[in-house]
Amino acid sequence: MPESSGDPDRAMWISRVATVAVGAPLLIIILWRGGWALLLVVLALVALGTREFQRLALGVGYRTSPVLTGGALVFPVLAAWHHWDLVGPAVVAVVMTSAGLTLTAARRAGAPGSAAVDTLGALYLGALFAHLILLREAAGFALTVTLVAVIWVSDAIAFLVGRRWGRRRLAPAISPAKSVEGFAAGLVSGVVVAVVAAMWQAWPAATFGALGAIVVLAGVLGDLWKSSIKRAAGVKDSGRILPGHGGVIDRFDAILFGVPVGYYAWRWLM
Repeated sequence: MPESSGDPDRAMWISRVATVAVGAPLLIIILWRGGWALLLVVLALVALGTREFQRLALGVGYRTSPVLTGGALVFPVLAAWHHWDLVGPAVVAVVMTSAGLTLTAARRAGAPGSAAVDTLGALYLGALFAHLILLREAAGFALTVTLVAVIWVSDAIAFLVGRRWGRRRLAPAISPAKSVEGFAAGLVSGVVVAVVAAMWQAWPAATFGALGAIVVLAGVLGDLWKSSIKRAAGVKDSGRILPGHGGVIDRFDAILFGVPVGYYAWRWLM
């Protein structure tokens, strides 16, 4: 008996829900524990993410070097070991090493693009992911989970509303599936989550409403940036490690932008 046309879509939904049902509680537990547990998880995500970024870069015609992964892994360690003051020298080391490797015969023809991709990938995945550790260490579990929840809920509501009622495309040249209606719904839901959490924790509601909006907007930018990379590389997903979602970059694109911006906005607003 032939399968109905809706079966693949239904299977995708089951995979997405199952991944969230397992992954979300695990990440919350890891955030609650913090310390070494969080560092090891972030390092694993960075390592997997850099492999995905390497494949994406290759799809655009750039061959990366070990600086991409090695440099990226340095930043979470600096954050966890309370040496973020050394981030400047770490960035300089990544840039100089990436540039130095392009002087070799094997990589000379691809300079400066190869060096730029190595540096960008290390900062994108290493330095940005490290802010999950910085936020947990500086602001505590409650605020970290709140900002992650703002991003997750906003992303989910935007997806559902855009799929059901989306009519106007938000960025058709980059991500045709995203709609203005979904974006608006995601923004409102993110602010609501932030305000409810603020009321629950006796934080200033107005301030956290603004923080929620800032984090959602940063997350949308991260999502569109990821989509632009994948479109340039000609792939649908950055990887296949997360059923129904794709790869690490697919799942954490909004967090990679939202958490760092939320961290600095929190420090400024509070």
